Amino acid sequence: MEKTKELPKKPCGIIDSHAHVVSEFFGEEREEVIKRSFESGVVQMVNPGVVLNNIDELKDLAERHANLFFATGLHPHEAKDWTDKCGEEIERASQHPKAVGVGECGLDFFYNNSDHDSQKRAFAAQCRLAKKLNKPVIVHCRDAWQEAFDILKEEGAGTGADSLKGVFHCFTGAPEHLPNIAELGFYVSFSGILTFPNAKALQEAAKHVPEEKILVETDCPFLAPQKVRGSKNEPRYVWYVAEKLAELRGSTVEAIAQSAMQNTRKLFALPEPV
Repeated sequence: MEKTKELPKKPCGIIDSHAHVVSEFFGEEREEVIKRSFESGVVQMVNPGVVLNNIDELKDLAERHANLFFATGLHPHEAKDWTDKCGEEIERASQHPKAVGVGECGLDFFYNNSDHDSQKRAFAAQCRLAKKLNKPVIVHCRDAWQEAFDILKEEGAGTGADSLKGVFHCFTGAPEHLPNIAELGFYVSFSGILTFPNAKALQEAAKHVPEEKILVETDCPFLAPQKVRGSKNEPRYVWYVAEKLAELRGSTVEAIAQSAMQNTRKLFALPEPV
């Protein structure tokens, strides 16, 4: 298996639109991972929550790093624990000036760590909250495409100016899912899965997503790209995702990085990096 830490050297920046750089996953190495990422050309990153007990950490990181932003939400694995109080916590956290979205939330009918009804209820509630707050929703979807599409439509997703906006993060779908996503007006974010040799349907889909709807991410510490498979993933490896997208779309790493940066800033209303 090819193993390399040699990142593509390009005279441009890139944004990791979805990373989990928190102590739970990186421990004492957390700050060094952030430092390495910025040194590698990652100019900004979004750090979404999946549980509600580390909101203070997400806020603290965003306050100490000018180019790091966060989102708060309850992952479908934890949906069985959803209560109105969870919504209140997310709404309070979302008042922070560097809170840019609601999520990660959604549906996961592959692992089924929470029952389907609980997942749907928690997802719908977070979609309503995102629309109320005028922030995008960060959607986790696995083996529940139609159910996710239905909930998003019911909660106001669409292409209108006042519609619920969002992104299917760590997209694992296929070309047949793209028309529904386009109808919702949602973005599609690609992770290291795109680089896996057996991800043929995903790779085919990547050729057809409109350029203005593409984001890139690591979803670190999970899903390290093929060239560093077996390593703990971190934001600097988002370059490998852009590299694979460029190969699939007959483009360049620079062009993909620039488009993804522009799209990420538009979706999450990010300022220019400082």
